[in-house]
Amino acid sequence: KDLMAKITSFDTDILDWGDISQEALNTLGLIPGAHTPVDKLWYAVSFLEHVSNHFTFSKRKAVSADSLLKMVCLHLVVANVPYMNAEILFLEEFARDERLLRGKEGYALVTLQASLHFLNASDDFMKDIFLVND
Repeated sequence: KDLMAKITSFDTDILDWGDISQEALNTLGLIPGAHTPVDKLWYAVSFLEHVSNHFTFSKRKAVSADSLLKMVCLHLVVANVPYMNAEILFLEEFARDERLLRGKEGYALVTLQASLHFLNASDDFMKDIFLVND
């Protein structure tokens, strides 16, 4: 099953909507409209910052890397952005500035890659990703 089919068939009503940042969803939705790798990476960084800030504010604790991956997966499923795999492949191919990729932009790209990898590999989002304890 391809990722979009899995996302479309996933019942988002069972999720805790308090874990969702509307700002993060809005920013994630801007990635496909950006035309350059730099702009797409800027939105990716902004997306991660919104997710991290939302988690830190709502849970009153710093976000760990494992928790961040889970939250990014959650937002990717809820946002249902078409062709997200293609967006990340575009960045892998055309984002070549080493200085850029060593900073926040590189971290954002790797985090999105890992999250998409988990989602693509999963046959059951709830069991494989969302029920994992932090």
